[in-house]
Amino acid sequence: MNVANPMFEPTENKWAAHQWETTETEYRRTSNARLVIILVLAVALVGLACFGYFTLKRTNIQLTQLFGKQAALNTLGQRVDTAESKLLDATGRWEGLSQGVTMLESKVNRNVQQTRKYAEGLTEQLHQQVRAELGASTSVLDARLRQVESEQSGQRSQLARVEGELRQQITSAREETGRDLSGVHQQVDNNARNLDSLSQQLDRERVDFEVVRGRTTELAPGVSLQISGTNNQYQRFRGSLWLLQDRRTLWLRDESVHQPVRFYHKEGGEPYELVVTDVTKHSVIGYLLVPEGQQAAVTALPHNGETATSTSGND
Repeated sequence: MNVANPMFEPTENKWAAHQWETTETEYRRTSNARLVIILVLAVALVGLACFGYFTLKRTNIQLTQLFGKQAALNTLGQRVDTAESKLLDATGRWEGLSQGVTMLESKVNRNVQQTRKYAEGLTEQLHQQVRAELGASTSVLDARLRQVESEQSGQRSQLARVEGELRQQITSAREETGRDLSGVHQQVDNNARNLDSLSQQLDRERVDFEVVRGRTTELAPGVSLQISGTNNQYQRFRGSLWLLQDRRTLWLRDESVHQPVRFYHKEGGEPYELVVTDVTKHSVIGYLLVPEGQQAAVTALPHNGETATSTSGND
């Protein structure tokens, strides 16, 4: 993958070419100016010599009369010839100088062309090197990008697999919890049936009740129940039993439904059992099993002196 860098686009080549063209133009202008000056000087000297020569020819008689001697005219002619020869020598020198300038100009042009080719070669080489480096860097970046994309794909598949496993575990846990709750409810129903059967076997009187939280309700003669707190979410309650004959209070601390609270008459006999079957937000519902023929006077079975005994329905 080749990426062109605008820093090395033909702008530098244009600038270099423009620079070399400017230098070549200046050399040409200088050479042309020199040639023009040389030609003008040569033409001026030739014109001056011709003008002097023809002037001397026209004024030959006047000069002879003026000087009066032929020797003087001969001397003057020799001087003119000498000046003309010097002018011709100067003209030849100027032509040689013009040829030298022309050779120098051609040499300079060749050097300029060689220098331009060398600069263009270096620029092209540098351009190709930069393109190669950029291509290598781009290839490395593309490879790294493909690697990152593949890693992300792997992570996505792994996350999907973990999510599926978690969902399966949650579903299994819910099913197992549902089975456990079903077993608990079944056991509670069995305990309730067992309590019913026991109450029938013992031939005790059942007294149903519903006690509002914060009130004291007499369940049987000498037995009163007060509910001080309820938790309908967890089906638990707390309160107290007042036994009139014994002048004692049996505290019910964080009791649960279908768990009988058992207490006895002070003279022995069959036990009393208090069973709460449902806990609402403001009351409790249940029943009290009273042994047949028992008197109202009751007392607690010794258990730390003041707490009713809670037993399961299977006792």
